[in-house]
Amino acid sequence: MQTKILVLRKNRLAIGLIALCAALLLFLFFTFRSSSGDPAPAAPDPAISQKPEATYRAGVYTSTIALGDSLLNLELVLDSNHINSVRLVNLEESVTTMYPLIEPSLNALAEQLVGGVAPADIKLDDNKKYTQSLLMEVINATLKKAAVE
Repeated sequence: MQTKILVLRKNRLAIGLIALCAALLLFLFFTFRSSSGDPAPAAPDPAISQKPEATYRAGVYTSTIALGDSLLNLELVLDSNHINSVRLVNLEESVTTMYPLIEPSLNALAEQLVGGVAPADIKLDDNKKYTQSLLMEVINATLKKAAVE
């Protein structure tokens, strides 16, 4: 077995290190930058801010939707003032085949609700208006179960 000697030239080594550092900086920049590009909001002043009263009892709430012969379970995950998740729990492929608008309609509603839009202010898509209005009726009924009186 012979020993092999590897000769590196200083300029190639320097170029390689610079390229590696640039790639690392780009990776860190794109990893940790904010997605909206907006500056981070200032911390609220504790003397001015007050904790809002609870709107919901935190927890997981479900309601049933009857579509033809199928029963679907709508699940809402809530904290005291926010809707964290809206989803259909037991959505079978046969149901999505028979009712192709049910899943995209719910996803559009869930995006608005989780984004902080109040249920009364939800905008229904004209192409999915009837499906979304059915889903909103069930969502509102589920939210009534969780409402703090």
